[in-house]
Amino acid sequence: MWLQLKSCFLYERTRWFLWVPVFFALGIGIYFALPSEPPLWCAPAAVLLLLTAAVLFRRFPVVRTVLLLFLLSSAGFADVQLRAFYFDRVPSPSENVKMYLTGRIDMLDTNYRGRPRMVLGEMSDFEGEPVPGRYRLSTIHKDPGLKTGDCVEMIAVVSPLYAPSLPGGYQFDRKLFFDGITGTGYVPSEVLPVDCPSPRPRFFDRAAGLRQSIAARIYKILPPDEAAVAVAIVAGDQTKISRPLINAYRDSGLAHFLSISGLHMSMLAGLMFFLVRLLIACIPPLALRCNSKKVAAVLSIFISAVYLVISGAAIPAQRAFIMTLVVLLAVLAERQAISMRTLAWSALIVLLLTPEALAGASFQMSFAAVTALVAFYEKFAGRLNHFLGDEKLSLPGRILRGLVVYFVGVLIADLVASLATLPFAVYHFNRVALYTSLTNMASGPVIGFVIMPFVLISLLVMPFGLEALPLEIVGFGLSLVNRLTTGVAALPHAAAGVLSMPLWGLLLIVFGGLWLCLWRGRWRLWGLAVAVVGILSIGAVDRPEVVIDSEAKTIAVLNRNNGKYHFMPGASRWDKQNWLTRFAAEEEKEKRNIYNPLYPERVEIVPGKGFFADGIFYDMRQELGAVLYDVNGRPEIRTVRDAIGRRPWNR
Repeated sequence: MWLQLKSCFLYERTRWFLWVPVFFALGIGIYFALPSEPPLWCAPAAVLLLLTAAVLFRRFPVVRTVLLLFLLSSAGFADVQLRAFYFDRVPSPSENVKMYLTGRIDMLDTNYRGRPRMVLGEMSDFEGEPVPGRYRLSTIHKDPGLKTGDCVEMIAVVSPLYAPSLPGGYQFDRKLFFDGITGTGYVPSEVLPVDCPSPRPRFFDRAAGLRQSIAARIYKILPPDEAAVAVAIVAGDQTKISRPLINAYRDSGLAHFLSISGLHMSMLAGLMFFLVRLLIACIPPLALRCNSKKVAAVLSIFISAVYLVISGAAIPAQRAFIMTLVVLLAVLAERQAISMRTLAWSALIVLLLTPEALAGASFQMSFAAVTALVAFYEKFAGRLNHFLGDEKLSLPGRILRGLVVYFVGVLIADLVASLATLPFAVYHFNRVALYTSLTNMASGPVIGFVIMPFVLISLLVMPFGLEALPLEIVGFGLSLVNRLTTGVAALPHAAAGVLSMPLWGLLLIVFGGLWLCLWRGRWRLWGLAVAVVGILSIGAVDRPEVVIDSEAKTIAVLNRNNGKYHFMPGASRWDKQNWLTRFAAEEEKEKRNIYNPLYPERVEIVPGKGFFADGIFYDMRQELGAVLYDVNGRPEIRTVRDAIGRRPWNR
C-alpha cells in the first residue's frame, strides 16, 4: 500500500506546486477558526522553527516535505495575523456616542434602504483633535450632492462594528474590520461641505470622480433599469438596481453578472486582445514588424487596469485583475496562458495580498468555478481539438460544428461551474437557483456578443464624447437580459431555500474537489468519495428551537408542526430576514400557542437582557446572540461568542 501511494505521489511530481496555495490557505483558515487571538510571536516563531528543522532534515525527503507543508501553512497563518495586527492599531468605539465630526469622504454609496452612505477618513472632533480610524455613516437627509474627496462636517452617532447575530452566520464585523472601517453609524444632522486642509486631489479621489462621471453619463442615456445594471458592471455600483430586479437576477442564477469579477475582466481583456490583433493584422507592414500577440497582451493589461480603477477596485475586481494579469504575463513570456499552474499562482498572490478573502464567498466560488473548468479542459481538450480539427468538412460544416460546440460548450461549462460553486452557494446563501443553466445559456450570447463588446467600445470612445450609440446598444442587450431573468425567476420553483451543511462538511467537499481537480492519475477519483461524505453532512443539520439576538429583543420560536418560526412582538425586520434565509424557513403569521419543548417551560426570556435556561442566566449583551437546540430533553445553547471567541474585530 505504501509503495503504491509513493508511486502515485512521484508520478504527480509536476503537480506538486498546485498544492502550495492550498496549504497556504490552510494556515489562514486555522487562524480564523481559533477561539481567541494567539500571541503575535507564535507564527514567526513557528516559521523560524520549521525553517531550521527543514535545513536539519534536508537529507530526509519525506520529513523535509512534511516540514515544508507545515511551513507553508505557518506562512499563511503569519500573513493573516500580521494583517489583522495592522488593522487592530485603531480600536472600534466601545459604545454608541454622539459627536461632531469633520473629515474627508473616502467613498460614497447607498445602504440597503437606498440612503446615501459615506466612509469618512482624516477625521477630527469639535476641538480639532484628530479622531483615529474611518467611520461608515449613513445619512438621514437627502443627498447633498457631495463627491468623493470632499471635506464635510456633521453631527454623527457612531457605534461599534455590527456584531453577527447567529453562530456560523455572516460576520459583518470581520468584513468591515479588514476593510479598514473602525466604526459605523448614522448622521442625524445636515452634511455640510467645508474647506479641506489639503485641497490637492488624491489619485483615488480622481478615480472616484471619473467613476461618478461615467455613471452620470450612463444614467443620462439609458432607462433606469438598464442604466442601473450598466453602472453595476462598469462602475461596480449595484445600489441603484431595484430590489425586484436584484431578486430576479438571484433567483434566475445570473446574480454573478452584477458583480464585477473574472467574467467581466476576462471578457474585456479578451475582447481588447482580439481587437488589437485584428487591427494589426489589417495593416500588413505593421503585422510583419511586430509581435501582435505581445502588443495585444500589453494593451489588454492596460485596459484591465483602467477597468479596475473605474470599477472602484473592490476585492472581487482586484482578484479578477490579478488572475487576468497572470494569464497575460504568461502570454508575454510565451507560456501556456490558461493552466492549473497559472491559476495556482493567481490564488497564491491573492491570498498573500488579501488573506482575509479566503473567508468570503466571492473568493471561494470564483476559484472553485475556474479550478473545475480548467481541470475539465485539461481532461477533454484533446478530444475537443480533434473534433474541431477535422479538415474534411466543408466551410458550412465547420461553421455549423463551431456553433454546436459553442452552445454545447456554454451548457457544459455552466454545468461544471454550477456544480463546483453549488456547495458554497448552499453554505453562504441558503438558496439555490434551479434554472441557472437555462439562464446562462440564453444570456451568454447576449452578454458575450452584445453587452461586453460595446461596453469596451463605449469606454474607448467616451473621452471623445461618442459613447451614446454604443451605450444604447449595451442598453438593448441589458433590456433583453433583464426580461430573461425576470421571466426565468417567475417560473415555478425557480429558487429553493436549503439548509447549510456544517463547516466540516463543506471542508470535506473542498478537499475532495481539490483532490479530484489537482491530480491527474486515477487516484484522484478518491476525492469523489470524500466529497460525497461532505454532501451527506447536510443530513446532520437541525434547525434551532429558539433564536435570540444580542439584545434579547428579536426572538424566534420554531413551530415543529409546520417548520415555521414565530417571532415575538418587536422583532427586527433585518434579523427576521436573515434568520429565515439561514434556516430555510418561513415566518409563522398566526398568533397562537406554539408547541416547543424549550419555550417557555425551561427557557425564560428577560427582554433586553438575556434568558434563563436550566437556572443559568445568559447575558446576551455579552454573548452577542444565541441559538437553542433540544438535545435529549435538555437545552443545548450555542452563542456567537462561543463560535468566534474574542478576536480583534469583535472585542
